[in-house]
Amino acid sequence: MEVGGSNPPSPIFLKGMSYYKKLKDTLLSLKDVFYLSPREIWFLSFLEETGYPLEVVKQGIEEFYRSIPPEKRHKTPIFFAFGKIKELNERYALKRGRDIRIDWKRCYKEKLKEIKPYIKEEDIPEEPRSESEAEEKLKQLENLLAKRLWEKLPIEERARIIKKYSSWRKDQEIFKLMVKHELFKLYRIKPLSLYVL
Repeated sequence: MEVGGSNPPSPIFLKGMSYYKKLKDTLLSLKDVFYLSPREIWFLSFLEETGYPLEVVKQGIEEFYRSIPPEKRHKTPIFFAFGKIKELNERYALKRGRDIRIDWKRCYKEKLKEIKPYIKEEDIPEEPRSESEAEEKLKQLENLLAKRLWEKLPIEERARIIKKYSSWRKDQEIFKLMVKHELFKLYRIKPLSLYVL
């Protein structure tokens, strides 16, 4: 069994990290290590804070690690599984939307109304013709909204956010997600999805 890092994470660092506590044994077994790195634990905490369902995170990580050779698993960080987790989360959201039978037109208009103060008139797309198209337009708007919020932010606040997530800059997809999440927290905006109520 390989060692997951130079030092095990401190109890203070783990306080309140329920995803880590619930997935710890599964993840250590999958990776064949004694403990996870602080960045991996922080990543699990981030997924929890951003609302990724526990079952989606667990399934995504399991599928990812089972797709790579056993001898490479201990050297492969958990955050490399983000693509698979994201893919499963999108499928989960679509299924949930069908199960609860949302009024997607009303929901779309409410989401659009919420963000109108932060975007430009030309940013607003044409009316969607289907539920799936509405969800796709909201995802595009979410990225555009993040850009507009970033432009409005004072330079010192931008520097604070970049510094906070600087250790993730090499993992651009995760870094952008973290910055977007921080922006939405500052402006108290929920993710733009028909299925996040």
